[in-house]
Amino acid sequence: MKLIFRSLLPFLTLCLLVFSCRKDPLNEDPSAMLEFSQDTIVFDTVFTTVGSTTRRFKVFNRSNRTISISSLRVAGGSTSNFRINVDGTPLWSTGDVRIAREDSMFIFVDVTVDPNNSNSPLMIRDSILFTTNGNEQKVILNAVGQDAHFHYREVLDCNEVWTNDKPHVIYGYAIIPSCCQLTIQAGTRVHLHQNAILAADSCATLKVLGTQASPVTFQGDRLEANYTEEPGQWGYIWLSTNSKNNEIDWAVIKNGTVGVLCDSIGASVNPTLKITNTIIRNMTLAGIFGRDTYIEGDNVLVNNCAQYCAALVYGGRYQFRHSTFGNYWDIDNRTSPALAVNNWYEDADENIQRRHLTQADFLNCIIYGDLENEVVLDSNTTGGFAFNYRFSHSLLKTNVNTSNPLRFIANQYNLDPQFLDVENNNLRLGGGSPARNLGDVGVGMLIPIDLAGNGRTLDSAPDAGAFEGQ
Repeated sequence: MKLIFRSLLPFLTLCLLVFSCRKDPLNEDPSAMLEFSQDTIVFDTVFTTVGSTTRRFKVFNRSNRTISISSLRVAGGSTSNFRINVDGTPLWSTGDVRIAREDSMFIFVDVTVDPNNSNSPLMIRDSILFTTNGNEQKVILNAVGQDAHFHYREVLDCNEVWTNDKPHVIYGYAIIPSCCQLTIQAGTRVHLHQNAILAADSCATLKVLGTQASPVTFQGDRLEANYTEEPGQWGYIWLSTNSKNNEIDWAVIKNGTVGVLCDSIGASVNPTLKITNTIIRNMTLAGIFGRDTYIEGDNVLVNNCAQYCAALVYGGRYQFRHSTFGNYWDIDNRTSPALAVNNWYEDADENIQRRHLTQADFLNCIIYGDLENEVVLDSNTTGGFAFNYRFSHSLLKTNVNTSNPLRFIANQYNLDPQFLDVENNNLRLGGGSPARNLGDVGVGMLIPIDLAGNGRTLDSAPDAGAFEGQ
């Protein structure tokens, strides 16, 4: 046996060498074509100078032999707005890219738009060309580019005005300097990058002057369709200590961490913030976070927040009329109520600090959600600190004691408001809602138009909440 093995050894060695050196033969048939998972790659609006998110697609070799792509390139070459990434290398063109039989590969694409000094969006088109065995195939590339006003860690000019000619994009922060004012005109789109904030310094003022037809929008700077209602994309609007006379009217504030963070030390004659006709949603902390401040709100809708629709804490003064706080957050388990009100906090030295809650009125409102209790009233009146609140002609989901007739007036409790479609942020009232005609007529006359522009005084009594049922 040893003799036979020794005699066969040279032959076996030769066979191994032959087969190890043999290459998988190329498919050089001109009819062999590539297949693509997508024949058109579409990018949503991309701001100038800002790179897009990356799109990817797959290229398939369905044949039984390896295919060589002799040329793979972006048609526009190095002047193109688009770039591709093949095997981890960003480039505009390459060659001799091989795909094994019945195999595939990924190609990644991104786009950057050059400023064009235009107020109108610009359509950008190109293609990726594949040449195999003399055949040319292509994948179309489409993007919409938009020039914008960019604010990179910027202290704004005093009394600056933001117009609606182009979007405003904030990176890091944009700060209204002390004792100055920022005015944001109707129809202006404000986009904030991850963790970015818009802040009013001490004595500064923010005026958001939208209209029903042209609201001001605040949202993230990711404009792809799957980010349209994605929470937590940016930081917050911060009205800092002693900022004053801030107004937000006809605005949509969505997809951040806190919609409006409002601070103020001590009592004030005028509201720190007057917020009207405004929608706040998809916040990973709170829609409205007030800390010992003075807020007046009419026709406000706050919904879909990971913790609170409104947290009004450390005392202060608050009045909300015809407002809806509806929390149906479903991304993870929520344990915080839609509305929390308190008048104390624990400082860094673990000492309890109390402040007066001089007023917390909720008139003709709806406070509801999918927890058992959506209203928490957390008082500490030791030392004579005030804790004054009132719910009137409102629909509440709560297990608090509502027997005090001075605090709870003509409300409905724990009855489903029958919102039309909470999953799609439609918190208008269904036809059989117990919030119908629940509101106080006198309050309704002070706010005769609802958040949808409908009249409130056309029947016997206004409906509770931000919307009048139709």
